[in-house]
Amino acid sequence: MAFSQALGSLSAAVPWPTLTIPSIILLSWLSIVRTFRWRRYNHIHRVYGPKYAAGQLTPEEAQEIVGILTRYEMPLVLEYALAFALFKTYGIPSISKILAATKEFKSDETVSKRYADTSILISTWVQCPISGYTTLEGIEKPVQDPRANLAIARVNYLHSQYNIKNDDHLYTLALFMFEPSKWAEKYGWRALSPLESHAMYVLWVEVGKRMGIKDIPESEEAFKAWQNNNTFTAKDYEAKNMVPAQTNHDVANYTTDELIYPVPHAFGLKNFARKLSIAALEDNVRVAMMQPEQPKYLRIFLDSLLKFTAWQIRYFHLPRPQWNYYGQIKLDLPQFEEGQEPLMTPLYFQPRPWYKPESTWLIGRFWDWFLVKAGKHADVPSKQFKSEGYRLDTMGPLKFENAGREEVYRMAERLSGCPVPGAWRTLPRAH
Repeated sequence: MAFSQALGSLSAAVPWPTLTIPSIILLSWLSIVRTFRWRRYNHIHRVYGPKYAAGQLTPEEAQEIVGILTRYEMPLVLEYALAFALFKTYGIPSISKILAATKEFKSDETVSKRYADTSILISTWVQCPISGYTTLEGIEKPVQDPRANLAIARVNYLHSQYNIKNDDHLYTLALFMFEPSKWAEKYGWRALSPLESHAMYVLWVEVGKRMGIKDIPESEEAFKAWQNNNTFTAKDYEAKNMVPAQTNHDVANYTTDELIYPVPHAFGLKNFARKLSIAALEDNVRVAMMQPEQPKYLRIFLDSLLKFTAWQIRYFHLPRPQWNYYGQIKLDLPQFEEGQEPLMTPLYFQPRPWYKPESTWLIGRFWDWFLVKAGKHADVPSKQFKSEGYRLDTMGPLKFENAGREEVYRMAERLSGCPVPGAWRTLPRAH
């Protein structure tokens, strides 16, 4: 009797709808998010699981899996993983000395262009079909898409101008293979599955072969063993090769300056961002780059922030819709008219707006001016920053802009097994 009276009093004091409706809404939203968030994961394993189990995953299939991961599943985490993988190589003196010798880190403009070009070239061979063919709506037969192989060929040409050790190539390749899985496990809304990690390996092995890298280990496990216990030196690769050097420090600082450019100086925010970027480094990398040790609370803060972001994405965010993919380049195959240069525009831009078109509208010009005044961009789009767009066959340092095009075409043709379409070979005009 007393219990019934107490229950009645509770019901009168707190109406049931005020207790249950928010709970129902929350549980419904969590269920909706879970249903949709795992759809692409399930699709990957349903379509490619049998091939993976049989050890028959092709580079083209691996690229399709990696494309889903980098465009939709966890694009920012995987982009940062590759960015930090590349940054990590600056802790190897044999790599940083070559980079410093290029003179591309001596000015803000050249650092910015190098970063923009590197991002576009890597995005191109990751996102564009490495087979050299794509399908177009309404056309049954695959058509040529030379972008990935042109990008690889251009990088090969640029690398050929310097004496880069094969082991340094292998080390960089290993970072590109395995760092994304590490980052996804630590900071992604989920870890990569064994199938997805294997797809990363298969794709980067194919890229490595097309770049002419020698002695690539035969399996994922063998490559990890090489990375951790270099068979050529019988010592840990990083322990032997990642040592302090002034060139490590200089190249790392120039790159960090570019990355944190949009952060304002007010309230010490830029200095805080610089400290965070150092805190994000592994200790051996930080020591090799001759950077000061940061307070432990910075690392705890950064880890907590990234893990909290992953948690709320996992449970509260719907996945990206198909039309809203994340990426540096446009996926659709560009169509060029006869005599038209194969110029393209990235989807986002560096603080110095390389390849950003000059606006023909007043509101667009005002917005570009506002971005400069707000400190987000260093300058407005102009011919100085190649506002007409980029060509894959001329990317890289300006001193090599008009060099090596025919060599790049021949190499791209060897990689794809077919001639580079004429529109992609149109000679550059004077801009």
